[in-house]
Amino acid sequence: MAQRVRIALLLAMLRRISSTPAIALFLFFLAVCICLPKVGSAQKSWSLQQCLDHAFEHNIQIKLGQLGEVSADIGNQSAIGAFLPNVNGNLSHGYNFGRTIDPFTNQFVESSAIRSNSFGVSTGMVLFNGFQNHLNLKRAKLAQKSALSSREIAENNVVLTIAGAYLNVLFQEEFVRVAVINREATARQVERIQSLVNAGAAAAFDLFDVEAQLASDEATIVSTQNALGLAKLNLVQLLQLPASETEEFQIVRPSDEDLARNNLPSSPDAAVGHALASFPEIVQAQYQVEDAGIGLNLAKSGRYPRIFASYNVGTGYSGASRSITGDPTTEDFVLGSLVVDDSTAYDLVAQQEIYQFITTPFNDQINQNYNQSVFFSMSIPIFNNFGVESSIEQAEVGVLRAQYQLEQVRQTLTTSIESAWADARASAQNTVAQESALIASERAFKNTEQRYEAGAATAIDYADARTRLDNARVNALRSKYDLAFKSRILDFYMGQPLTFR
Repeated sequence: MAQRVRIALLLAMLRRISSTPAIALFLFFLAVCICLPKVGSAQKSWSLQQCLDHAFEHNIQIKLGQLGEVSADIGNQSAIGAFLPNVNGNLSHGYNFGRTIDPFTNQFVESSAIRSNSFGVSTGMVLFNGFQNHLNLKRAKLAQKSALSSREIAENNVVLTIAGAYLNVLFQEEFVRVAVINREATARQVERIQSLVNAGAAAAFDLFDVEAQLASDEATIVSTQNALGLAKLNLVQLLQLPASETEEFQIVRPSDEDLARNNLPSSPDAAVGHALASFPEIVQAQYQVEDAGIGLNLAKSGRYPRIFASYNVGTGYSGASRSITGDPTTEDFVLGSLVVDDSTAYDLVAQQEIYQFITTPFNDQINQNYNQSVFFSMSIPIFNNFGVESSIEQAEVGVLRAQYQLEQVRQTLTTSIESAWADARASAQNTVAQESALIASERAFKNTEQRYEAGAATAIDYADARTRLDNARVNALRSKYDLAFKSRILDFYMGQPLTFR
């Protein structure tokens, strides 16, 4: 609307300028420059499919479902990794003070500060743990499938919500259209009665009545436009669009043929059968039953022994480690004296080799202190304070709970489909009845309008007929869109895409 006003103003300015062609030409190009960007950025009309595509891309619940899939993929990767050995490196650097044991010679040494280093790599893996790794991998793959079902459930909820909001916008647009038609009809009556009053053929109070009706019609237009604005705002918000776009937001109106539905199934059995076989709520509940069974097997695995294997390789350095350097020197020393014949004493002399020591070089110690170890260990559960038995019993309860939940989902889905089928059938019958009532009300109003214009009916008779016609139009519209929505819901349960084409 604002764009049309701008164009009209510019054209009016151009018409006023006739003696200055250059200025007129300049203004023409200015008008083009102003208007073209607006035309290029005009708000598109949204079809239902476009709304759904946009919602699938921007809806928060769907994005959360996608994150659930990512998380499940990470869990599956972790479950696969549990079959692989772990590898860890370690190193240390430190100082010992005072009397201490050398970590490599196991001898007592005393020093103000002895430096030591160690380097190693260790690896270990589970050889048997009651098949827990296999069960966890199976559970992780099941979680991936369940996450996919969760996203599909979110998408289905978005489809139903968007479709309902879309139809509500169409419904409110119809109300506005009917209100405008009524206002135009009343305006014609005002003009007719005004002419009669001016000619002296009608009393002024007749004009007052019809003018009051016109004012009421104007108020109805405002009310229906406000309702339409709220319906658009709701749809805009569901699409994660800025609220500022509500005023310019437009949707594609399906044709009456697209909205009509006359081939409802004779029973809900087909829809129930399809939904119970493939609907994501059912599939996810079945996954939960399977997951509970895996949980029970995991709890039972606590009764089995566990076997582990580990391997370590390492080396190190100690500042207390000494090694000989150079050739040894020989020294004599007296061991004691030997007395012969109780009078003569002889010294007992021995020789000893004196060695020079230095701290063993770092590289030499790294090579000398190289060590490896391989260990196997087994843990056999004997008694664990009833922990395993309690876990098994809890898991059995979880299996029963998952089975009951699956049955509950089946019952809820079956009830919803049967109710949707009954609602659609009732809505189809109601639509036929309301269309007949609308035809009758239109005939009655036309007759009253003609009698009113001929002076054979009062303004009250005219207003009553209008009220009955308005009610009939509202009821016919409501039943029409109610049937369109409920029949599509039934199609949706039968696996057909929700659309109005």
